[in-house]
Amino acid sequence: MIEVSERIEVPSAPRIVWDLLSDPRAVVACVPGATLGDEQEDGSFDGTLTVKFGPTKVRFHARIALELDTAAMAGQVTAKGKDKQGGTRVRATMVFRVVEQAEPPGSAVPIEAQVEIFGRLATLVEGGARLVVKRMTGEFSERLAARCAGASV
Repeated sequence: MIEVSERIEVPSAPRIVWDLLSDPRAVVACVPGATLGDEQEDGSFDGTLTVKFGPTKVRFHARIALELDTAAMAGQVTAKGKDKQGGTRVRATMVFRVVEQAEPPGSAVPIEAQVEIFGRLATLVEGGARLVVKRMTGEFSERLAARCAGASV
């Protein structure tokens, strides 16, 4: 199991950050290599994520469920998926919240996640996962901050 603990700082008010993070389509626009498909009857979504691990690109197809607590500005994302060939499966849970931050002014988004990878690419994926998560978190943070800045204008 891969455990992730990150903190994203965004120079925008908490309500602006929450409004964006509570919109699945807006969030996916901030995730490099991700697409969001149709919403299902149960409120979950189909989606894909293409991740590069060194010279190897893996495209995961997943079912994504989102639980939001607007009053607490907190949420949980659960995803279950597999690669196109079906030889690698992934299960992930991420918990996040938006909190006001005094210095620097804006918001902080603490994120805790657990990712389990099974199958033929598990060793390759787990070996580079921490670096990939760091890179993707950095790209997500930049895109989130830019979108929030645009929303606050």
